[in-house]
Amino acid sequence: MKQYKMASTVLTAVPIFFLATFSAWAEPEAGSETAPTPTAQDVADADAVEAIETVEAAQVADAVETADAVEAVEATGLDLVLDGSTLEAFEKSMEQIKESSTENEYNYLKGALDYLLIYDLGAKRDRGILASRLNGKTGREVTEMVKWRRK
Repeated sequence: MKQYKMASTVLTAVPIFFLATFSAWAEPEAGSETAPTPTAQDVADADAVEAIETVEAAQVADAVETADAVEAVEATGLDLVLDGSTLEAFEKSMEQIKESSTENEYNYLKGALDYLLIYDLGAKRDRGILASRLNGKTGREVTEMVKWRRK
């Protein structure tokens, strides 16, 4: 009985709350007073918002240019992207990483792959499936995946 009273109260109170809240935002009826004219403060606020939007747009443009410049620098080492479309392509990607990274980085990546091969249930201990699951990730992303799992 207590739950019924509570549900009844909530079902009655919620529509009243929304009606009271949203009725203030309703458009005026035809023939009634129109919306008040903007004040000087409203105009100043609108100008400030426009200025902020202009600055934000410039910052976004600068960030895009910076990102493009960073992408233009060719990736090396663990920043190379793994191609997991086929097992052969994956092995070729691993060779490229081996050639352009330090021995420690490469060994850490190999250890991460061995760990994932065993503990990633989606890979089903199949290197080809693991390669397809890692397709498009960088060596650094793979090692980051394993860091939190090893703790």
